[in-house]
Amino acid sequence: MPELHPQMAEILVKIEQELAGKPKLHEMSPIEARELFEEFAPFWNEGAPAVATRDRSIPGPAGPIPIRLYDPGTPATSPGLLFIHGGGWVLGSIRTYDGICRRLARYGGFKVVSLDYRLAPEHKFPLPLEDCLAAARWLGAHGDQLGIDGKRLALGGDSAGGNLSLAVTMGLRDGAARWPKAVALVYGAYDVDFDTPSYRAYGNDEYFLSRADMIWFWNHYLRGEADRLDPRAVPLKGNLQGLPPLLVTGAEFDPLLDDSRRLVKRLAAVGAKHEWVLWPGVVHGCIDMARLLEPAEGFLRHVASWIAAHLSA
Repeated sequence: MPELHPQMAEILVKIEQELAGKPKLHEMSPIEARELFEEFAPFWNEGAPAVATRDRSIPGPAGPIPIRLYDPGTPATSPGLLFIHGGGWVLGSIRTYDGICRRLARYGGFKVVSLDYRLAPEHKFPLPLEDCLAAARWLGAHGDQLGIDGKRLALGGDSAGGNLSLAVTMGLRDGAARWPKAVALVYGAYDVDFDTPSYRAYGNDEYFLSRADMIWFWNHYLRGEADRLDPRAVPLKGNLQGLPPLLVTGAEFDPLLDDSRRLVKRLAAVGAKHEWVLWPGVVHGCIDMARLLEPAEGFLRHVASWIAAHLSA
């Protein structure tokens, strides 16, 4: 039987104690959930490596998109990663994901661009995706303004950010735009099937993210039933041929685990180049917990080194 890593188990107890008496995520309004998410960000970001940062904006379909550039000390024009944060399309920001981006930049030795795309439900699908697509296209064409070689660009994201990263990659392929050299997908949400074995095993309230939470997220993101058939929103319903190399990772105690497993099977069926890594003993969101979870440092180092290897190829 699989077992939680001891540090992971301790973190879950700590989270349960901190949230005692508060509503479940899916019982909150988006604003309440964001406030809670932001409240805990300073704690989890503490201890991240020192990396030079610069805040600015880039053009987007509805106005400027805020970004933060992380530079670990690379040459003037060097490879870069566009990082698309998770949070169920509803939560998350440059601020909440600061620690992860610092670690990726430091461990991989490349620049990282983190962006604040528009969030649901105020901005439902496809608006968050359109912001991410615009950012990827802009970096491909104008990355030199940030010291990034647009021909050596990778994409990556976790959870909803994994969904958006894959959807962006498919959109760039279909639009004949400059493709990323590699894409790192961290325990992403790729389907709207809430009755998979992993949802049944880990979708209760014991493992940080629940089935009810994911239904809440998807309902805020999508406009209606038609969007559940749109591969731009639900990538597993789309064509996965002709994509750049993908790193697909999954957490063992995650209701979304079977989303990644199904993605890997689909990639293998069409001969797409990919690497599949299962992270044992951990739950969804584990890379956010590197301050107290030693394995998460290793996970992020592996993601960073995989990206760096493909950017230098």
